Amino acid sequence: MDILVQDTFKGKAEVIPFNFSEQLIGRSQRCEILLDSPFVSREHARLIYRDKAVLLEALGMNGTFLNSVPLKHGEPVKVEFGDKVAIGEFVLSLQRPHQERRGGYSADVGKKHLELETKIHNELLRKIDLRKISAHDIRSKEYLELVNRNLSLLFNTLDMELDEEVEEYMIKESFKSALLDLVNLGDSSRYRTAVYVDPGNQEAEEQFREFCDRIYKDLADDASPDHGKVQAIDKVEHGFQNCLQSHWLDLSPGLKQYAIQRLLRKDLNDIIFGLGPLEDLMRIPNVTEIMVVSRDLIYIEKKGLIEESGRAFISDEITLSIIERIVSPLGRRIDRSQPLVDARLPDGSRVNAIIPPLALKGPCLTIRKFSKDPFTIDDLIGFGTLTLSAANFLRSCVLAKKNLIVSGGTGTGKTTFLNVLSAFIPSQERIVTVEDSAELQLVQRHVVSLETKPANIEGEGAYSIRDLVRNALRMRPDRIIVGECRGAEALDMLQAMNTGHSGSMTTGHANSAHDILLRLETMVLMAVEMPVTAIRSQIASALDLIVQLNRFPTGERRVTSVTEVVAFDEDKGEVITEDVFFFDGQSLNYTGVLPTFIEELLRKKYLRLEEIF
Repeated sequence: MDILVQDTFKGKAEVIPFNFSEQLIGRSQRCEILLDSPFVSREHARLIYRDKAVLLEALGMNGTFLNSVPLKHGEPVKVEFGDKVAIGEFVLSLQRPHQERRGGYSADVGKKHLELETKIHNELLRKIDLRKISAHDIRSKEYLELVNRNLSLLFNTLDMELDEEVEEYMIKESFKSALLDLVNLGDSSRYRTAVYVDPGNQEAEEQFREFCDRIYKDLADDASPDHGKVQAIDKVEHGFQNCLQSHWLDLSPGLKQYAIQRLLRKDLNDIIFGLGPLEDLMRIPNVTEIMVVSRDLIYIEKKGLIEESGRAFISDEITLSIIERIVSPLGRRIDRSQPLVDARLPDGSRVNAIIPPLALKGPCLTIRKFSKDPFTIDDLIGFGTLTLSAANFLRSCVLAKKNLIVSGGTGTGKTTFLNVLSAFIPSQERIVTVEDSAELQLVQRHVVSLETKPANIEGEGAYSIRDLVRNALRMRPDRIIVGECRGAEALDMLQAMNTGHSGSMTTGHANSAHDILLRLETMVLMAVEMPVTAIRSQIASALDLIVQLNRFPTGERRVTSVTEVVAFDEDKGEVITEDVFFFDGQSLNYTGVLPTFIEELLRKKYLRLEEIF
């Protein structure tokens, strides 16, 4: 069992083995889990292994939170897999042991598989110098054939003696990868097999495909793409192991050997032509985020939960070359003089790459995948993100051009929710969107999309969110949508909302409706010095609604409150808010409070009262 420690300030992660006895957490050097931060006590908390359970005891006075609930000092509580422990800016979670994550195989089975691929890759480099071949030539059919001819020769000449466990693991991975391609891509997956096939062994490839089809047929009732691609892939991943085991005796020694070589051929082609171990992950729709902590530690997010992928790069050099392969076509570069890149892939996925000297464990990469099919309000209701009554109310608010902000922590689905709400905007309106990295997928045609630009190598030519918001005001927008307010642009956004651009929307990082108001104050002060009361008055005048999103330990993302910004209390100097909908721990319920603008919604027939009760 391991402990994943994530530093939310620095965007770094570290895995620490759990010793199954007792481990101190804090900033003191004597702590086994060292959290170097002034927000962490010297001895902040303690993990205890007792009666086959992991307990967490809060020791420090700075606050320890289990799934956002503060722990009482000196009272141990049980910690489960998937639980999130927040200490200062750090988030800790238990990770399942390697053997369990790898389906019953020992921890070093993946290491031996990787060693074999490294050995073959090094031999291939001796035969073909990749550095002397241009980016254009490396994509040619002739080069593809050259690589695969040399791989065939290496398979026949190299010592590829494997122990029984590694052999079984690689055979199963080979069939599983092919089967997932078949479910994910349908018959179009056949074209991908061309690069994995031994040109002189078409017969073995036919046998391999027939065996895949037999497994697929057995799983077809549960894994039909008609049930939805994500659900089908989930069912294949859960049912594949048992299904293959039932056919294991039907595998001939020759087909087993071919399956191993096919996996090696696939992995090495992915390294040379694609994204290496990330290639498959980018295609699988139920993987929503990919996090490369180091070359041999890659995490993924599925259904809101982070888990280790079991994949690895064969070296830091390969990791760096694949990062360069990702960012170069985007007109960006990454090297020791410019070791950090934030970019967007052609499909809209967000990429953040950071390399040494900033990244201490080697090249680090985070990819937040972009959904090809945008979610709709019906999808969110089906997921349990919000209720039908809350959806009806929010739809009416968008139609009535109420200004709103979607608030939530990292990964709560703020941009997705903003995109869903934007679908309610009438098609005849002119919309200008402003984003750091373009993610919004508005369905309307009359949309002007603006994206920030970083400085060039001379440090000039940068255009910030604030620059673009100011420019958007000159473009005669009916509404302005800002992907995220995180700085001085909040002032310009509030002024836009106050000067005839009603119905504008944005998102912000905060844990509650109250917190987002405080954050807005701070962001405005980054732009101009003015009295706090004046800022609060501006906020109360500009904003109509705050939609709060939270992420739960189960991975679910839910709307936990829909709050009206009512007015500014001049006597108390505070912004008055009222919850219209509130999550009580079980469901999102209407509080019985009628918003001050309810009469407008009813008069314009945007809403009927029975739709929210």
